[in-house]
Amino acid sequence: MGGENNPTVAILMWVGVFLLLWLAWRKHDGTLKKGTSVGWGYFLMMTPRLCCALTIAVFAAELLPGETISKWLGSESGFQGIIIASFAGLLIPAGGVIAFPMALAMYKIGVGIPQLVAFLTTWEIFAIHRILAWEIPFLGYRFVTLRIASSFFLPPLAGVFAALIVFYLDDWMS
Repeated sequence: MGGENNPTVAILMWVGVFLLLWLAWRKHDGTLKKGTSVGWGYFLMMTPRLCCALTIAVFAAELLPGETISKWLGSESGFQGIIIASFAGLLIPAGGVIAFPMALAMYKIGVGIPQLVAFLTTWEIFAIHRILAWEIPFLGYRFVTLRIASSFFLPPLAGVFAALIVFYLDDWMS
C-alpha cells in the first residue's frame, strides 16, 4: 500500500483540529470547553482500544499462516481469491477496531489489494453485528433483505474494479 511514513494525512488532520479549536474559541459560548471535555473523554476511551487493535494487527500478521493465506488470497489468486475474500469478510463480527487491524495483518502477509478491497467491502456492507443490532430492529427484515439482495454482488465487483485499477495504474506508472 505504501505511504505509511507520509506525514500528509497527519498534518491535514492537525490543521483540521486547530481550525476547529480556533472556531470554537471564537464563539465565546462554552463550545471550546465542552468540545475539549468530550474530546478528552473520547481520547481516554479510544486509546486502550487503539493499543489493543495495533497489538492484534502485529501479532495476527505474525501468527496467521502467511503462505496458506497468500496462496488463497494473494494477488495471483485472481477472481477466485476475490470471491474467497468476499466470503471471509462475513466472518468478522466486529467493528473497525478488529476489522482494520485484521486487514493490515492480511496485507502484510501477502493478501492482494483487490482481495483486500473485496474483504473490507463485504465487512462494511454486511457487518452482521450492525445488521442484528441496528438494521433489523430499526428498519425491519423486509428492508434488510432487500438491501442485502441488492448489494450482494458489490464486494466481488469492488474487488474486480480494484484489480483493473491496479493493473492499469501499474501499467501506466511503469
